[in-house]
Amino acid sequence: MTTPGSSEKPTPKDTSADESGVFLSDRLHLLGAAAVLVMVLLMLPAKPLVFVWFVPWPLLFAAYVWRSRTTVNEAGIEARRGFSAPQQVPWEDFAGIRFGGATAFATRTDGSEIPLPGVSFNSLPRLAAASRGRIPDALTAGLEAADEKVVIIHRDGRQVLVDRDDPAAQAHLRAQQEVAETSESDK
Repeated sequence: MTTPGSSEKPTPKDTSADESGVFLSDRLHLLGAAAVLVMVLLMLPAKPLVFVWFVPWPLLFAAYVWRSRTTVNEAGIEARRGFSAPQQVPWEDFAGIRFGGATAFATRTDGSEIPLPGVSFNSLPRLAAASRGRIPDALTAGLEAADEKVVIIHRDGRQVLVDRDDPAAQAHLRAQQEVAETSESDK
């Protein structure tokens, strides 16, 4: 979190891409492909005619993961999913980003969408930097907005985020201090 006077912005760690605007699929999937390949190779001597047909699948999956990427540059967004042709969205046709489940989609002005491999909600700060502000960074803006807030948790489990200057927040902070003082005096 940042203080109101600091210029440093919080940037969540995202190791799925380098600094040039290239977002890669999670390389941990390659470990899964390697594990499946090892299991198939271990079973291959038992029934070669059955298991030989399973050998290409983990290799194809690994190639798919290795080739999948999203590139953000001055021309627009280019998404390549595995073995398909790259799909491009120029900035003139770009309408926004949508997240559906674990997948990010680039929405065109005509309403069509293309999936963006390697882009997640946590990638928003880097995505905003790579697009030079064309894609807003809602994650950092939300963190900065919540920086000077107080969370009030009601007895029923409901949580409310209020300003520190709010009278309810002041009462909540006083009550927390009283509880802390009484628990220290009990020791």
